[in-house]
Amino acid sequence: MKNTFLVKTVEEGLRVCSYETDRFKTGILSVNMVLPLKGNIAEKSLLPSLLCASCKEYPDLLSLNRKLAELYGAELSPSVAKHGENLVLRISMTQICDRFALDGESLSTECAKLLCKALFEPNVSDGAFDGPTVEREKRLMLDRLEAFKNNKRSYALKKMVDLMCADEAYSLSSLGSEEDIRALTPEQLYASWQDLLKTAFVQLQVVGDLNTEAITDLFRQYFDRVEGRSVRKGETTVIPFAKTVKRGLEEQDIQQSKLVLGFRCGMQEPFENYAKVRTFVDLFGGGTYSRLFMNVREKQSLCYYCAARLMGSKGIITVQSGVETENAEKTETEILKQLAEMKAGGVTEEDLQKSHKSMEDDFLSVFDTPEELDGWFYSQVADDEFQTPEELVAELKAVTRQDVIDMANNVTLDTVFLLKGTGTGDGEED
Repeated sequence: MKNTFLVKTVEEGLRVCSYETDRFKTGILSVNMVLPLKGNIAEKSLLPSLLCASCKEYPDLLSLNRKLAELYGAELSPSVAKHGENLVLRISMTQICDRFALDGESLSTECAKLLCKALFEPNVSDGAFDGPTVEREKRLMLDRLEAFKNNKRSYALKKMVDLMCADEAYSLSSLGSEEDIRALTPEQLYASWQDLLKTAFVQLQVVGDLNTEAITDLFRQYFDRVEGRSVRKGETTVIPFAKTVKRGLEEQDIQQSKLVLGFRCGMQEPFENYAKVRTFVDLFGGGTYSRLFMNVREKQSLCYYCAARLMGSKGIITVQSGVETENAEKTETEILKQLAEMKAGGVTEEDLQKSHKSMEDDFLSVFDTPEELDGWFYSQVADDEFQTPEELVAELKAVTRQDVIDMANNVTLDTVFLLKGTGTGDGEED
């Protein structure tokens, strides 16, 4: 069925999400593997890039890239991220759609075969991955960690989350620690790969004019060969209210300080009352009509940026701002003042309608590209139920002014972290 979201559990631990359409010239096929966020994260997070670097049939980057070129320039990409207290390992294939193949071949099937070879038939021997490939990917992963530290905005957010969720699995990095990455061995990674195939919940995503049925059958055949498969997913802890306010401070030789506030928002479980909380967050610090943008940034010019974001899978709201060091305390005070005013009823119908319109445009833009559609599936990779953009928009439109005020009164400050700029260093200042 064209232009329709289809979600089907093929067998235990294997779900297929598809959106078949001929609107795009390219399509995306991705395999997303969900594991509990615990243990040695590094030995898991390195696997996607390792599996995309070579396989048994194409044992080096040169031969693999030649094969991708034969598939009309298909691209194989790895990634890793957190979804609540789950680790999601992802390998995606971007390709042109079947109807553009010059000889009428099924490109989607051929790309799916290559993706299966990368995942199920890696470049291993004697119970170990290829040593030089492992060392190269370890260096690249360490470079990613270093680049992350140099992005001061992301770094400050991570430090706040570390402090806020110190006793929760969510504080663990999706890349693992530098020490664990350096210590990884080819044998250790081989054992981790075997465990991945046996225990990961898998969401296969197919977007575009691709042969979903053939792709599904192929992946099912490969997974059926995995012995002792027993799926494990993590259970995300959601803390509804903050009991005390934690504070953290780190000084660096940078010009612009980064102030990050973390709030609990009354959720008892992931994504509870999502539409209502999402609307509150949008009015608090989302669009140009939001209180943080209009008052903290524009009217009082206390910061370079000030925006709120909802981490729905953890029931956490973050507010990030870039400030002159001498304005950090004033900015925090003003952010909390804006929250207090919303709790007291400072929400207008006019702003609510602006929020409804903005979020409707935002969520319905999912249909504009295959990447956005694939991302929509990915955003629900660890969830038991699936929601379409239209269904979410309908829920958002039903949110009332009183709903927003009620949600505001559930919000409690948990953590404040300041990355304090002490000089004119070369650190990233965005």
